[in-house]
Amino acid sequence: MKTYDPKRYVISFAGVDLNKGLADGTFLRISPMTARFTSKSGVDGEVTRTRRHDKRRTGEFTTMQTSDVNARLSAIFAADTDAPNGEGVGALLVKDLVGTTVFEATAYIAQDPDLELGPEATTRTWKFEIVDPGQTTHGSNPDTVATPAT
Repeated sequence: MKTYDPKRYVISFAGVDLNKGLADGTFLRISPMTARFTSKSGVDGEVTRTRRHDKRRTGEFTTMQTSDVNARLSAIFAADTDAPNGEGVGALLVKDLVGTTVFEATAYIAQDPDLELGPEATTRTWKFEIVDPGQTTHGSNPDTVATPAT
């Protein structure tokens, strides 16, 4: 049996610990912007594959509206928006502390979240652009060791 624990991840951006006040459901999504390969077929059916070197990705990070992380990300986004040359580019790290999944990259907040209020607490989705992905390992988790019954 394998065990996944979302609380046992390091998730950080620009030195800010993001693994607090996470939304229920999918709280982190990182997606390629461009397929690594594209193909083209000629009139005779011969296919040519083209390697694409664009490694950019988009990221979405979703918190509860009450999370302290929102204020920290808002400050980074405001500093980046107000600075003449940008101040919001930082290291993004996602690391499973009990498994082997790792994602390291350079990123910035591309867009602040929509403001949505209702009769119950809502979420905030922060949109990132990831410009320089480094190590990416879609890892696994070890088997859980069963304790013998006594």
